Amino acid sequence: MLSDLVVCYLFLGGTGAGLCLVLSVLGLLVPRSCLSTPPGVHLHPSAAYRKLLGSGLVAAFVLLALGIVCLVADLGNAERMILLLVHPTASYLAVGSWALAACLALAAALGLAWLGVGVWNVALVRVVHVVAGLASLVVMVYTGLLLQSLGAVPLWATPWLPALFAASSLSCGIACALALAQITGAASAFGAVLGRLAAVDAAVIVVEAAIVAVFVYAASQAGAPLSNGTELAAAQSVRELVAGRNAQLFWGCFVVLGLAVPFALDVVLALRRRPLPGVVLFASACVLVGGFVMRFCVVAAGAHPVLSSMGVM
Repeated sequence: MLSDLVVCYLFLGGTGAGLCLVLSVLGLLVPRSCLSTPPGVHLHPSAAYRKLLGSGLVAAFVLLALGIVCLVADLGNAERMILLLVHPTASYLAVGSWALAACLALAAALGLAWLGVGVWNVALVRVVHVVAGLASLVVMVYTGLLLQSLGAVPLWATPWLPALFAASSLSCGIACALALAQITGAASAFGAVLGRLAAVDAAVIVVEAAIVAVFVYAASQAGAPLSNGTELAAAQSVRELVAGRNAQLFWGCFVVLGLAVPFALDVVLALRRRPLPGVVLFASACVLVGGFVMRFCVVAAGAHPVLSSMGVM
């Protein structure tokens, strides 16, 4: 079914888009008086904003670029990727590829703007932030829609899958933003903002956990054996996800390490609202590991019953 490169593509693209969305929102929330010193029509970011937004958007660009590399490698060559963009078809892959390319270009432009490279109009930068945020949302959602559109895999044929991928991408994006703020030294200037961002991440994790529970329950109900065999495949997928060969990864690395641990640490960060570098970096690493493992387990669980029925396993 889907290769490991596709799993990497889903994770890197979703995380990069999530980070781009978070930084786009933060960029729009920057007071106009802080955009230019002295106040004017051109963007002149302070050193703190260069570290937080400039470096963060460069990181988002790198993540998105790596996602594209994985997609090109899976497609086999760059010509197929170019053909997909130049002659798009009415498919989630084409829409997602265009959104990914747009998100990549906009992240690069905003990264240059916030790093102070070139002359940028403040109003234009705000407009680009809005467009980048919208493109990021499309990338975050479409990965789940891509899997959902594969009718041969009953586990993925649910609207809860795009919601799960979008929530995970947002949480991974927030985790990257919090970690980068510590690494670049921007955390000392944005302690209160990052504390609120940790609180938002805690809320997103709660939503993600709820979606996972509904996703598994809905798939198990849809998998009740009837007469045509499709439901049996769904039931096998659910069992593979929660009790199969990757069950320890799913429960240990995703549910515990990727959801429970960072939720508890986010609550601590939100309440303290002061730099705790070690806690932030550990929580962020947990979220990212959990985000990758979740995608790997969902893809593997969906593919396993299908391949088994085909006699491949």
